[in-house]
Amino acid sequence: MRLNLVLLLLVANSVVFAQSSLSGQVIDIAGEPLIGATVIIHELEKGMITDLNGQFRFDNLRKASYHLHISYVGYEAITVAANANGGDPITVILEPTSLELSEIVVESNHYKTGPKEHTLAMEIIDMEYLKKNRKGTLVNSLEDLPGVNAINTGVGISKPVIRGMSFNRVIVNDKGVKQEGQQWGTDHGLEIDMFEPGRVEVVKGPSSLMYGSDGLGGVLNVFPPSLPDPGTHRGSLQSIYKTNNQSISTSSSLEGNINDKVYRVRFSTQDFGDYRVPASSFTYNNFNLPLYDNQLKNTAGNERNVTAMVGLKKNWGYTTLTVSNFHQQAGFFVGAIGIPRSYQLTPDGDSRNIDLPMQEINHFKVISNSNLLLGKNWLELDLGYQNNYRQEQSNPHAHGKGPRPEGTQAHALRLQTYSLNARYFIKLSDRHSRIVGLQGQQQLNSRGGFEFLLPEYTSASIGAFVFEELSFKNKLTTTAGLRFDYANRNINSFSEPIYSDETTIERYYQRNGNINADFYNFSGAVGVSFYPNKLFNAKWNLGTSFKVPTAAELSMNGIHHGTFRHEVGDSTLTSERGLQADLSLSYQKSNISLVISPFVSVFNDFIYLAPTAQFSSSLDPDAFPEGGQVFQYRQNDAFYAGGELAAEYHPLEEIHLRLAYEYVYNYNLDTKLPLPFTPPASIYSELDYEVSINRVSWIEGVNIGVNYKKVMDQNRVDRNERNTPGYNLLGASVGCEFNFNRFKPDLYFSAQNLLNEAYFNHLSRYRLLNLPEQGRNFVISLNIPFAIK
Repeated sequence: MRLNLVLLLLVANSVVFAQSSLSGQVIDIAGEPLIGATVIIHELEKGMITDLNGQFRFDNLRKASYHLHISYVGYEAITVAANANGGDPITVILEPTSLELSEIVVESNHYKTGPKEHTLAMEIIDMEYLKKNRKGTLVNSLEDLPGVNAINTGVGISKPVIRGMSFNRVIVNDKGVKQEGQQWGTDHGLEIDMFEPGRVEVVKGPSSLMYGSDGLGGVLNVFPPSLPDPGTHRGSLQSIYKTNNQSISTSSSLEGNINDKVYRVRFSTQDFGDYRVPASSFTYNNFNLPLYDNQLKNTAGNERNVTAMVGLKKNWGYTTLTVSNFHQQAGFFVGAIGIPRSYQLTPDGDSRNIDLPMQEINHFKVISNSNLLLGKNWLELDLGYQNNYRQEQSNPHAHGKGPRPEGTQAHALRLQTYSLNARYFIKLSDRHSRIVGLQGQQQLNSRGGFEFLLPEYTSASIGAFVFEELSFKNKLTTTAGLRFDYANRNINSFSEPIYSDETTIERYYQRNGNINADFYNFSGAVGVSFYPNKLFNAKWNLGTSFKVPTAAELSMNGIHHGTFRHEVGDSTLTSERGLQADLSLSYQKSNISLVISPFVSVFNDFIYLAPTAQFSSSLDPDAFPEGGQVFQYRQNDAFYAGGELAAEYHPLEEIHLRLAYEYVYNYNLDTKLPLPFTPPASIYSELDYEVSINRVSWIEGVNIGVNYKKVMDQNRVDRNERNTPGYNLLGASVGCEFNFNRFKPDLYFSAQNLLNEAYFNHLSRYRLLNLPEQGRNFVISLNIPFAIK
């Protein structure tokens, strides 16, 4: 990493380039200057606000093409391409809007285009939205967006679902590097500090062209806040309290810019106790078991997360180095491993105690991000190293006739990942641009513990792509691209000794054999975005996608206690191929927005985890005496379809109405049955009212809101999968922003599951235990920003 940073600085400073300027004026539709509008150069992450005449000027720029983001409260944000050549000033006209997300929309980092030119459906979420919707994890904060769901394991553990796809079908990129942990597991969360993101891009639809294997369902791109301007130091103190499990979360951050040398540090904590459900008992395997004080014993946990960044911002671009560590301890409900017993559920007198069974996760990351101006083109380079160490602790139990295991470490999985992402952006003309990209990854996985689930393996992949974008008369943008990928899976065999008594090994049971498999894939995509005027935008995208089998899908063979099943891989799995089409139609005025996004996909050799009628004891009674339903990785041809509808309306400037609907339909073309783990259809509605309090100078505004979510029955399930009834959730919120001169804190109160409804989440693994989700929860959130200039 250090060598990379030195080389980049040498290249950037080895030649003296001609300097130029870029200037302009920001006005409204009446021609009046907008004072204090924000203007940011995307490639340099440099910004300023307009003066009393609405004017801005950037000096000492290298001659090149830049993208400017211009925003102002109450006006629609836009992206403008401009050349720094010392020419005439540009004029930017902003139109008024009452739609909050329209005020902050910026271009995608990866596609280098504004929202109207995107050919894929995409939502860009800013820090304000994340602050108002924090629910314990980053993924839960996004699940009210249409097409986005979460797979939950109690509180504090969740993973994203986009358009019904999850696990290794959704890519999460943190600062340009794919987040790599043990994401194949239902009970494995996303190891990202929920306070860290400054912006999240939710890309829906086939994304294999730009991101590679696993980008079938969609992509979450997570970015930090923008870098501060020279001479600026700022930070924040944040705290969240939740009543249901007495959760206390804090985060402190400080960042600054000293003569173009930038830094950022953040430290976050989270401590939570056993959470409550609206039930006093639950039924499992015909046993009725008690829940004392409505609590799920041993669901407490804690997090300690730290991030530090240093870097440089110059007229040739910027380069940063970020080091972070995510550490979490979380208990598993004591009835979650093996067959629950009443005596295990008796309270221990401490709702914050973390006892066995439990998991401990440490995720260490080093990420280098550079954006360099080479000539008149831009090179983005992301390098990453990740060390994910996952331990699961549980009481050892008798394994057949052999010796009883020592210690409590059931699993110790360590995954190390090295990543390289390079993208070269070429501006061929004012209407024609090209992206040439290269991606590479190397993984090493080791295992330990008295349980076996996943063998040791190494994995390597490399991919190259070219992406073309062509615009016509500011009304039509077309895109097309091709990609080639190679991947290798080298998996070690593992054999388990079977004992005839306490000391004698009778034979060996082979959990998996040696596997050394190569995979080659070509993929392509074409897209169109048509925007004849400012009101209407139509997007269409057609792409081929692929998914390389993971090591877990090829070789897993063991009882996964955390998910109540025995999971078995298949060494004969081949690459999955898909043809995916995506359409988005949007209509937007100053006070109304309507977006309809249908999609349809056909997959050959679709890889999925299927429930079977077998139990593990039938595979080998000596190796698996405990039992457990067998889930087998399989391949079948499949059909996916569905869509989202999102509407926003401001009948008055103070009133905000939002409606979101989502539906996913899938079908196994071989078995003639639905695919498992499919989220049900849902409708989310929200009403906000902004109250102006003119008589109190230190209160800037109060926001009052109510929300309602209706989730339909899920009766379209796979064979041996359980139906889930629908439910209704009611919530409410009150937010207040204060202004004490330069001190501007904000305070939010919210209520989740206000009616304390007992309901089952179809995607929750606790659904198999007939355990309802979290009950009524009141949340208090305080944010105290500060700045020194």
